[in-house]
Amino acid sequence: MMHLTSVFRHIKHSSGMETIHAAAEKVKKHWEELALDQGLDPAQNVELQESDKEIRVMISEQLSAVYSEEPGSWR
Repeated sequence: MMHLTSVFRHIKHSSGMETIHAAAEKVKKHWEELALDQGLDPAQNVELQESDKEIRVMISEQLSAVYSEEPGSWR
């Protein structure tokens, strides 16, 4: 099983769910583009997870390592 790192996390609340979903999709699209820039398959390196309580955008350990090792701060 692949280890995933959370890059977006929001606790669900009855108000503003459309805004939360839009923000999560925007973050997911951003990381998919970054994965492509690194020659990685976005479908295998970026994932949107949704449970009853929260929404998360997760990235693979490999994609996380690429940006953790580069100069600057992405977090």
